[in-house]
Amino acid sequence: MKTWKGLIAGVAIASMTLLSYPRDSFAIDCSYGGVIQPPLPIDDGVCLASGTVRTTGSLILDPSSWMFFTQGLKLLVREEPSQQFPFVQIPGTLLIPPGGVIGSRSPVLNPVEISAAGAIIMNGGFAFNLWAPTDPITVRAAKGNVSLQGDAQNSPFLPTTFMLGDTVKVEATRGSIIVNNASFNSIGDSADVSFVAPRGSITFTDTLIFVLKEGSEIGECTFQAKNQQVTFGPGTSLFCNARIKK
Repeated sequence: MKTWKGLIAGVAIASMTLLSYPRDSFAIDCSYGGVIQPPLPIDDGVCLASGTVRTTGSLILDPSSWMFFTQGLKLLVREEPSQQFPFVQIPGTLLIPPGGVIGSRSPVLNPVEISAAGAIIMNGGFAFNLWAPTDPITVRAAKGNVSLQGDAQNSPFLPTTFMLGDTVKVEATRGSIIVNNASFNSIGDSADVSFVAPRGSITFTDTLIFVLKEGSEIGECTFQAKNQQVTFGPGTSLFCNARIKK
C-alpha cells in the first residue's frame, strides 16, 4: 500500500510541477468573456480563483487563461439562456477545450466543488487537476454529461484529469459520465469515490480509481447508472471494492 500511496503522490506532484511554470500574461482574460465579474486576479500569468465564484453564463476556459485556486473553491457555472457568446449547446456549461486548464498548484485544505447548471465538457483539455487531500471534491453537472476526455497524447502515468480528495464524487444528474485518461483517488478515514448518473450511463477508458481507507484498508468505489450501464473499458484499473448500484 505504501508503494501505491507513493505513486499517487508522485503523480500529483508531477502534474502540479508541470503546471507551475510562470506564464506570459499577455492576452489573458480572467473574466472569461465577461461571465465572471469582477475578473479574477492574475498571478504569474494565470487566473486565481478562491472562495465562491459564480458565472453569469457558460464558462469556457480558454487556453490563454488558465484557472488555478490556492484555497477551497466553489465554482458555480450558472445558466443564461440568452447568452450569445460563448455559444454552447446546453446553457450553463463548463467547457475545457484543447489547452485549457483548471486546477490547484498545491494541496488545498478546504472542500472543492465545481457545479454546472448545464454540462461539464473537457474536450482535449490540458489539465483538470483537483487536489484537496483532507476534504471532499465534488464535480456535478445538472442537465448534461460530465465528459472528461483528456489530451490523447498524455501519458497514462500523467493523467489529464487528476483528483485526490478525502472523498471524490462525480455526478451527472440527467446525463452520462464519460471518462478517458484520468485518475481518481481517495485516501483517508472517510475514503470513498463515487460516480452517479441515474439517468445515463458511465464509461471509463485508461482510468485509475484508487481508494485507501484508514491507512491500509481498501475502500469502496460506487457506480450508479440507469439500468446499471457501467463500462470499464481498456486501460481501466480499480483498486477499490466496486459496487454498482441500481
